[in-house]
Amino acid sequence: MLNIFVLEDDFFQQSRLENAIRRCVEETSVRYKFLEVFGKSNQLLESIEEAGNHQFFFLDIEIKGEEKKGMEIAKEIRSRDPYKIMWATIFCSQIYFP
Repeated sequence: MLNIFVLEDDFFQQSRLENAIRRCVEETSVRYKFLEVFGKSNQLLESIEEAGNHQFFFLDIEIKGEEKKGMEIAKEIRSRDPYKIMWATIFCSQIYFP
C-alpha cells in the first residue's frame, strides 16, 4: 500500500490535488495507507518515516514563504528515498518534458 504525500502551499490547489488523487485511487486498484497534504516544507520532511517504492510524492515547485522550495525538498527526499516524485506547478516555464 502506498504512502502518498502532497506539498502545496495554496489551499485551493491542495484541495484540487487531494480530490484528484482520491478520485484516481478510487477508480483504480491502487490502495494507499495514507494521503497527507502539507503546506510547509518542514512539515512534509518531518513526516517521512519510511523509505521504499511504496511512497509517492507530489511536490509544488514554488512554495511561498518557505526557505526550502520544491527542488530543494526533492533533493532531500531523494537522498533518503530515491523513488517517486511528481511535480505540481502552475508555472508553464517550469515544466520540462525530457
